[in-house]
Amino acid sequence: MGRDRRLQRMELTVPLGEAVAALRATGTLPKAVTNVTGRGSSVLASVNVHELPDVAPGIKTAARFAGPFEAQLDDRGVTGRTWRLELRVAHPVLRFDLSAFVTGAVQQQLAKGPADVATARTEGGATVVEVDLDRAAGLLPGLLPGLLPAVQRLRPSVEDVSLGEQLRLVVGLAG
Repeated sequence: MGRDRRLQRMELTVPLGEAVAALRATGTLPKAVTNVTGRGSSVLASVNVHELPDVAPGIKTAARFAGPFEAQLDDRGVTGRTWRLELRVAHPVLRFDLSAFVTGAVQQQLAKGPADVATARTEGGATVVEVDLDRAAGLLPGLLPGLLPAVQRLRPSVEDVSLGEQLRLVVGLAG
């Protein structure tokens, strides 16, 4: 008798604090991002822009005097096979349009990872990040075996993902 080829699901829910710790451990989340909290489908944080890598000297000096900026990352949901996030960064007192700067910084960070998994662009004063769930699923076989060794033989597909007070990932597993 052959193997059961039904698609099986696995749901992984991680508190935001644990997700932040994992991102810090891998160097994905800069130390300049602090006070990370979740509220509904948003993640809020403070950003010490002058501590970010590759910041132009003029911006670095101005940001040092201005103090921390506020960041809000909103989960806009999954449409088709694309997860959409919107990032807005602003100073609580000073009004600057930082969208081009923020988008550039996000694009630099994304360029350090696997190609074509996510893109970033400026839209309506926000940095819009779109994650290709099919390409992201291709990264899972290297990550999940550490959690569940039997998963290595399966073909994962990302069925759903959400971010806010926790990171929730629903993965379909086909044998």
